[in-house]
Amino acid sequence: MLLFLWYMIPACSLYKEDASWSTVLRDRHGEIIYVGLAKDDRYRIKTPLQKIHPSMIQSTLAYEDEHFFSHPGVNPLSVLRALVGQLQGVSRGGGSTLTMQYARLRFDLKTNHMSGKLEQMLRAFQLERHFTKEQILEAYLNSAPYGGNVEGVAAASYRWCDKECANLNTQESVALVMLPQRPAARMPRVGREELASTISARQRLLDKINLSDSMLADYAWQTQRMPNAIPHLARQFPAGEERQLSIDASVQQRAQETVRDYLIRQKELGVTNASIMIIDSPTREVLSYIGSADFFDDQIEGQNDGVKARRSPGSLYKPFLYGLALDQGLIHPNSLLADAPLHFRDYNPENNERDFLGPVKASDALKRSRNLPAIRLMNQVQGGGLYGYLQTAGFRLDHPASHYGLSLALGSAPASLEEVAQLYSSLAADGLAAPLQYIHHEVASNNSVKLPLLSAAARWLLRDMLVDDQRDPLLNHGSRIGEISIKTGTSQGYHDAWAAGISGRYVIVVWLGNFDNHSNPALKGRTMAAPLLKQLFATCHLTQKLPPPPAGVSHAELCAVSGMIPCQHCQHQQQAWFIEGISPIVPCDLHRQIWVNQRTGKRVASNSRDPDVKAEVREFWSQEFLDLFRQAGMPRRAIPPSNEVILAQADAPHITSPMNGNVYEIEQSTRESGLICKADAAPGVTRLFWFANGKFLASTAAGESYIWHEAEGVCQIHLMDDRGLSTSVKVNVERK
Repeated sequence: MLLFLWYMIPACSLYKEDASWSTVLRDRHGEIIYVGLAKDDRYRIKTPLQKIHPSMIQSTLAYEDEHFFSHPGVNPLSVLRALVGQLQGVSRGGGSTLTMQYARLRFDLKTNHMSGKLEQMLRAFQLERHFTKEQILEAYLNSAPYGGNVEGVAAASYRWCDKECANLNTQESVALVMLPQRPAARMPRVGREELASTISARQRLLDKINLSDSMLADYAWQTQRMPNAIPHLARQFPAGEERQLSIDASVQQRAQETVRDYLIRQKELGVTNASIMIIDSPTREVLSYIGSADFFDDQIEGQNDGVKARRSPGSLYKPFLYGLALDQGLIHPNSLLADAPLHFRDYNPENNERDFLGPVKASDALKRSRNLPAIRLMNQVQGGGLYGYLQTAGFRLDHPASHYGLSLALGSAPASLEEVAQLYSSLAADGLAAPLQYIHHEVASNNSVKLPLLSAAARWLLRDMLVDDQRDPLLNHGSRIGEISIKTGTSQGYHDAWAAGISGRYVIVVWLGNFDNHSNPALKGRTMAAPLLKQLFATCHLTQKLPPPPAGVSHAELCAVSGMIPCQHCQHQQQAWFIEGISPIVPCDLHRQIWVNQRTGKRVASNSRDPDVKAEVREFWSQEFLDLFRQAGMPRRAIPPSNEVILAQADAPHITSPMNGNVYEIEQSTRESGLICKADAAPGVTRLFWFANGKFLASTAAGESYIWHEAEGVCQIHLMDDRGLSTSVKVNVERK
């Protein structure tokens, strides 16, 4: 009959139906860096019995129920002893087994009355009927109260002993076992003497397990707050999960300390907040994630996650525009670009400094973040351009390309810090559009683009162009802190200061500002974000050497002025890198030898026996560049006038856009779509005349561009200057 009743006991779940657990996140080395509250605002970590130290299990059973493995849930001898004690008025224990104690916790029983005690016994039988002893013991150790809002031995180990329960020693185990009997009274508190009942209970336990009380005489609780190193990132994971993340706890801690100390120094400038990501670029694993300077500071709205917020990144897109230009053979690092005013129908871009430098090398224009050369490149790159690049890279672009226009290069499309980190990780590694990884050793998604967005050669040249070789006086007594390729960004109106840096395999992206988005003139990428970036590389020990150049990148002596292959008349040369077979490197025609009559100051056709005629080397700048130098306050020496006909075809105009033999794709929907026609003219030329397929198109000033809106199909373009010298190119224009 009893056997029949035993098998008829209905099933139940081991834990409460609404049981919830803490989220537990570990770093890449297995160290716990975050423990969250369960849904009922308690710390409760579900832990297998095998991961609880044997001393904790031994001490618990010795103290709570030494006959646990030999009774069916209720120990008749213990119950009888408790009843006899009550009749005699002497305490002989409560008679509860460990299973009964868990039944009280599991079913929220009130056991101070006989009816509650009877239900507790029945529930104990129910648990023993459907679960093994090991399962019940594990459930008890996961649910027992250990003081405050701490439940379960795993959470208690962190809160009161500052370690995982697998690493507890006998001292710590014995101390913890005392808590569940009277958790509120025995909970560790600084400066409070231990209760006499706790001391006597502990002595009874020590006697049972044959240990001396002296081992606990000098024991002190190592109470700590629950790990909470990544509060912003933790919100991205479902409650109750345990995951091993890509985060490096030591890097995270050093980064947080560096950000905190830096913002203390910037407090007087009104800069209160920062967000940071540190990436291991080959794996795309996130090593550090800081959503705000202080998650718990309401004054800076610290619970907002700055890594996810979308803002204007300023000039952080520019390297990828230059990378496209490098790959398409439009420039090389020493190419001369025009930093000069530009005017469109409803858009008049300017540099942040409200000035212009005239002709400037591409590497200098990129490093100094000049806006005007970048916008000129936007007009020249083919294919999808910068918009297509960002789209392929996985950026969220809410509008078509025409919405952003040329200002896309200046950050008109907002981006999150996470998206920027993904972009620069691609630049630092393999050029693929692969997502960032937050789980350690997780395989990257197969949805990534399998072809590099930029060639290895272009990526290396960009990193070399952006290497910061300045010394930081705040670090290492002014010593060089390593080869860091840095690009800064400043949003329009000074709301955001950005810096993105690459050193070896590591990428760091920094944002500084205020979550209320108010403007602050101190928020400049170069002066506010870049110093923090450098300090992060140094304090986190992440600086590395720039890797050697990949195949296809070569260096040669180039003319220091023109950036071209030096001729015999180029007096100054420098080593420079370029992409073999792609970079637009031709013999320098800037420096030419001419003959000048020293008496008249006039140029003559050739040398003669006239003793007044001397050879001189002069720079033959185009009229456009001469005008730029003059406007920038750096006028160049004029070519002497001639009193005789010395014109030759070498002085004919040169069409720089479009390039002969190329195919150009033009979008129909773009308001200013058309073929850009531009040329270099010899000194003294003032007007240029454009023709296409035998028809006159327009007359422009020397150095001025002309946009041919009707261009389509095969086009033979002729150009003649006001001296009658001409040239031509043949191109194919396709309308999309």
